[in-house]
Amino acid sequence: MAILFDPKASEVDFVLHPTDLSESSERAFHHALALAIRRAARFTLLHALGRRETDNWPGFPSVRAKLAEWRAAGTTTDFEDRIRRTTVSKLEATTPDPVAASLEYLERNKVDLIVLATEGRSGLSRLVRPPRAEVLARKSATYTLFIPGGARTFVDPKTGAVTLRRILLPVDPGTDPRPAMLRAVQAAALMDDPSIEITLLHVTQDDAAAVDLPQLPYCRWNVLKRVGDVVDGILSTAHEIEADAIYMSTGWHEGRRPRGKGGITEQVLQGAPCPLAVVPANR
Repeated sequence: MAILFDPKASEVDFVLHPTDLSESSERAFHHALALAIRRAARFTLLHALGRRETDNWPGFPSVRAKLAEWRAAGTTTDFEDRIRRTTVSKLEATTPDPVAASLEYLERNKVDLIVLATEGRSGLSRLVRPPRAEVLARKSATYTLFIPGGARTFVDPKTGAVTLRRILLPVDPGTDPRPAMLRAVQAAALMDDPSIEITLLHVTQDDAAAVDLPQLPYCRWNVLKRVGDVVDGILSTAHEIEADAIYMSTGWHEGRRPRGKGGITEQVLQGAPCPLAVVPANR
């Protein structure tokens, strides 16, 4: 566990934000930019060609304008050196399909984190056309932060302030929780005053397996057990503790439900009241 929670392990040095120039994508852009500057990371905005009349690519999203707004709010004072070390690229892909364009970019670049806007769909619409954000995350097997439409967020769009204090981390006995635990612990580095509370949630009919918890000065651990439906248990607990984000280790194809609903991860994403960070368990 000491090696697993080495703060230098699994750093986020390259952030990708595929955008469709929509209002929901703008919310995801705020998260991607805030995370990139706090990590002094490479940051790429990628838009696939196939424009709509409503697209305003030259004016949205504007990194300079947003950083100017955050500077005026005084939020970036402690991050100016990191902002100078952050490199920003703004690309239009020639491939019209956004998933294919993103996968092509990922093949050529070692991206550490994808930030995606998503709007959950279920039933027939999901069966006919699965959400592109989920398809991209699954096919790329890359650490992904989903920003669901209408959900609360942990980045203030006006100031750039990050409020990521309470994290919910479901524990599945069939999936190694440690990749998500590592990423959740590292989230403390995003804030001026590192202090996070991580709630491990076991939703099971059986006794919950013990998980070794590293003792860190900036991290407080809670352990909860719920009996019943896994997805309902995760979503209700996220509401109950007012989680700022949910972090999940996933194999994407594990724990599948009937067609049209998707697996555990997909169903949580459909109803998540906050951003969802999905960490591939096989990495």
